[in-house]
Amino acid sequence: VLRFQGSSARIAGYVRLPYEVLAGRTVAVDNEQRFDVSFGAAEFLRWIDEGADQPARRDAHWLSPLPPSSGWRRLEEIPGSTVRELIQAGAELARTTDTRAYQESLLSSVVLTASAAAAVASTERARVPRAAGLDGPALQAADVRLGPLSALTKMGFLPRGSTVAVDVAPGWTRVAAAFGSAYSASASPLSLLGGMLSEPSA
Repeated sequence: VLRFQGSSARIAGYVRLPYEVLAGRTVAVDNEQRFDVSFGAAEFLRWIDEGADQPARRDAHWLSPLPPSSGWRRLEEIPGSTVRELIQAGAELARTTDTRAYQESLLSSVVLTASAAAAVASTERARVPRAAGLDGPALQAADVRLGPLSALTKMGFLPRGSTVAVDVAPGWTRVAAAFGSAYSASASPLSLLGGMLSEPSA
């Protein structure tokens, strides 16, 4: 399912990927119209690429919270080459086994710790996990999993010679590349949904 939100001369599109990763891209547009719609991915692509009929809305099929549109804090910018090396190392480890559980654990493992002071790359989980949470100190650093980094290359968001920014907001971590971003929630889905429901409607 694809979800699109339009507001303030921009359109943001999101798709839910495996392993609790959300990929998204925001583009500037001339239209100020506000909307929030969801479509089936295959139907939407047929509509755009082949001129098929406009697909039926699938709003009720999107049950996940969305990251905030503002309030992000940038921690670090990481060379794209470093990100690709981490992804390649993970891929090489994944090829050593055909066990799905092991491959899933690789994508869920922390490979990068970014902070306002420095970014530390590692192939092992940090001894003290520090993810972007709902409290102030947690916004000083974030552990980044392999899954969101892999999403940047799989979605074509990370061109050669570019950088990846690690940003945090309450409950979320974002890895932002030149052509799009990957998001992971660092708070429980219920707390994130609660925050969305408590926001006043526009």
